[in-house]
Amino acid sequence: MKNALYAILLVLVALLLNATGASAQSTVSAEDIVQKINRKQAVSLSNATIRGTLDLTELSNKKVKKNRGGNEEYKSTVEVPLTFRNCTFRGNVIAYKVLDEDGKERSLLGSILSNGSTQVLYTADFAEAVVFENCTFEGLTEFKYSHFAERVSFAKSTFHKSANFKYADFKASAAFANAEYTNTANFKYAHFRDLADFSDNRIADYADFKYAHFTDGVSFNQTTFRGFADFKYAEFRREGSFSDVSFRSGNDFKYAKGSRYVSSRR
Repeated sequence: MKNALYAILLVLVALLLNATGASAQSTVSAEDIVQKINRKQAVSLSNATIRGTLDLTELSNKKVKKNRGGNEEYKSTVEVPLTFRNCTFRGNVIAYKVLDEDGKERSLLGSILSNGSTQVLYTADFAEAVVFENCTFEGLTEFKYSHFAERVSFAKSTFHKSANFKYADFKASAAFANAEYTNTANFKYAHFRDLADFSDNRIADYADFKYAHFTDGVSFNQTTFRGFADFKYAEFRREGSFSDVSFRSGNDFKYAKGSRYVSSRR
């Protein structure tokens, strides 16, 4: 009888240890992820902490895209699916950066700086699905100028610093539902060619959707804009739903286009 009870106890302990191991977060180097992408291997991580800056602009397939205004421009392409669930990114996630002629960083927050020196623009596009669900971004998220060929999801994710999707082109569905931004959310000039979901977002600072283009439907239902919400010149080809939205610091829909963009807007 004692032997049987001892065996049962061992089984229970083993199950408990397995469950603990499955829920514990592993630590993964951002450099290891880049190397996997360069080997054309799909990336799929859950319950992981990503250490270091995940720089997607320096992939092995990096090419000169064009020369604009005398400045060099390089484009990398992520050719494999990226899936991150319940992950924490300790450093920046970079698909856009600007360096000067000496290789020093010029800007990661919006426009390219111009002081007469040569500047080099680095960006990254995504050929497959991109999933960052229920993730925490402790650093910057820079996706300015990125083209997303397949579906994108940042649902339930938290951005602790500026989230930059300026000029991003989403060719398939884009899910940002239940996302939280403790800083600015920049989607200025972004183009959403399929359904876009920003429902139940919480944006603490300035929300920039100025000149954003929504080809298909978009939902901002139950979203809270704690900072100013700028939709000036935005274009809504189909219905933009703003049911139960809270604009706590004002909004601007001046020159916004689309006959139904004001649906249930407060």
